[in-house]
Amino acid sequence: MIIITEKDDRIEYEKDAANYIGEADRIYLPESTDELSQLIKDLSKEQIPITISAARTGLTGGGVSHEGIVISTERLDEIISIDKQKMTAILEPGVRLQNFHDELKQHGLFYPSNPTEIWSTIGGNVANNASGAKTYKYGATREFVNYLEVILPNGDEVHLYRGQSIADGNKAKLESISGNVIEFDIPLVHQPNITKNAAGIYLKANMDLIDLFIGSEGTLGVIKKIGLNLLKAPESVVSAIFFLDDYQSTLKLVSFLRNTKKIEPRLIEYFDHNSLKLLSKHQSNIPNSAKAAIWIEVETTESEVENVMGEVYEISLENGALADETWIAVTDKDRKRITEFRHNLPLSVNELLTKYGQRKIYTDTSVPVEYFNNYFNKMYDKLNELELDYVVFGHIGDCHLHANLFVKSEEEKQKAEYFYNYMVDDAIENNGTFSAEHGVGKIKRPFMKRMYSKEELIGMRKVKEVFDPNHLFGRDTIFLYREL
Repeated sequence: MIIITEKDDRIEYEKDAANYIGEADRIYLPESTDELSQLIKDLSKEQIPITISAARTGLTGGGVSHEGIVISTERLDEIISIDKQKMTAILEPGVRLQNFHDELKQHGLFYPSNPTEIWSTIGGNVANNASGAKTYKYGATREFVNYLEVILPNGDEVHLYRGQSIADGNKAKLESISGNVIEFDIPLVHQPNITKNAAGIYLKANMDLIDLFIGSEGTLGVIKKIGLNLLKAPESVVSAIFFLDDYQSTLKLVSFLRNTKKIEPRLIEYFDHNSLKLLSKHQSNIPNSAKAAIWIEVETTESEVENVMGEVYEISLENGALADETWIAVTDKDRKRITEFRHNLPLSVNELLTKYGQRKIYTDTSVPVEYFNNYFNKMYDKLNELELDYVVFGHIGDCHLHANLFVKSEEEKQKAEYFYNYMVDDAIENNGTFSAEHGVGKIKRPFMKRMYSKEELIGMRKVKEVFDPNHLFGRDTIFLYREL
């Protein structure tokens, strides 16, 4: 067990990727899952607030402590087993996503979850029900979790296999490994009509109770081990970037891609004009006339690669893309240019944030598909009205975009916050969410009151207090501890 007490050494563990800064008395780094279990048992007797940290790549402050101690799972990074026949894996929570992907390649297997931050941990992904570009086809992390070992705030544990602990309507019952029976009522909480929602604890009648802990942001327990379902790796993948010269053509192309039977994209990603300008500093071959870009990937077989490439090119011709400028890639080397195109963008955004010395201000909203075009147009109308400096990119296939705002003065900061609130309210009013993939944490906690009724929030809080009556785990994450 590594214990960090010196203030200068704690600083790294007292902030996240959004530069949200907190404070902790001590930092614990267990070096085995047995050490983690024993540590929770010991600390539970002392009633010390505990915040679970992983790779510190979060953007909402959920892994940042306001008081008490931080436990980092970063050293619990063993891939315990990979079963090629059953296509499953067992992992410790600190396994880095990129390392897991690399290992699976050696087995011809594939884990579709791909948050933009490739060095996030699997445990952090489960705690936040992380999603990414391929969520468009495969869904978020929850869809692939088949087993969890969770240490509860009192030091007891629950071991959950998917399909074995199902709620009876709104009546939930779990048995811990020590034989304690945990019973509670599942409150009625509305689910927005969207494909991605990471706002609050997942609660639903007749739910599989393993899902209670997925996306609960470390507020109900700490994840000790994870079981995942895997897929066979596709034989080949065709990647393409379509460049377009106006936004309305972009929306028409996206609508076509969502509905076409010619191809089945596993992702549909968007980059606006300002994003392309920012990326042109890294890649000089972006067309000057492009006002937007759409990136897709299509899984296929070796025998069908040429047919898929032909379909992709036809789509560019028929849907207003700058066809002569379309990038199409099949080989790993060629696809690397496209994946770097995507990953260079958040890096460039973070460079500007550092330059301006500001905390990240970005939307994480998602809306129903039938409202998306209106939402898209409202977003740009408001950005231009406020004369803000911005880039917009993200998961347009899931009706989920990130507007990142750059502010250089107090006046611009107030405008940015007004814009953020305007878009959040509009998303919620139209059955969407304020947090599609990054969770609530501490930064977004005030928006819970806008999305959920008082009765729904009380119901969620009661479930939290069944497992953690004193709010020792993830204090002030999702719920404010002292709020009545």
